[in-house]
Amino acid sequence: MMRFRHVVHSLVIHRRFNVMLPLGLAFIAVLVGRSVPALAQSAQVATAQNAIGTLVVVRPDGIEDRLQAKGSLQLFEGDVLRTEPASQALIEFKEGIQVALNENTSFKILSRWEKVKGITRIIRLKQGEVWVKTGEGPKQLEVETPVATAAVRETEFNIKVQEDGQSVLTVIHGIVEFGTAFGTCPIRTSTVSYGVRGKRCTKPAPTDVKPAIAWTQAVLQ
Repeated sequence: MMRFRHVVHSLVIHRRFNVMLPLGLAFIAVLVGRSVPALAQSAQVATAQNAIGTLVVVRPDGIEDRLQAKGSLQLFEGDVLRTEPASQALIEFKEGIQVALNENTSFKILSRWEKVKGITRIIRLKQGEVWVKTGEGPKQLEVETPVATAAVRETEFNIKVQEDGQSVLTVIHGIVEFGTAFGTCPIRTSTVSYGVRGKRCTKPAPTDVKPAIAWTQAVLQ
């Protein structure tokens, strides 16, 4: 009987220890001014390769990094990228997807995993203009704007968010599924479509794609 009580007493102490240990670590962390990570650091998803002017990268913990000129700055899930006035930048995802940012552009890097499709990279574009080229072979990528989403697999396109949120999609090569809450339209090579809040995207109209990509020449060199 005494042995049984001893075992129960030991289990109670063990359980209390397991509960109190994380709390104790958190308390110690507060004292030394550091946080105890709940999860391992996010895996690297892309690399910033070039910047004309300044590319600002804001990490999920609020720490800022900057890239000026050519370099190799690691990018992670949840990072927010921002270009300043008269600045441009070029990044490349691990899958080989290239993304150029024009001046005054801001977006967040996200990802979504699905059993059938695998990983889809997501660019949540808040403002500004980006050029995207997926490279050879199909890739899963989406660009979200305040009013529309551009989903692609193998293509090259430019998308710009106006001050009112209206999104202008210019497809340079391939097909982009351009959708709003009211439906999705396939936008093909050398056409442009507009995404407006509260409406379906406009029908694709023929366009000269050269002006939409002229700004990328310097940062792609």
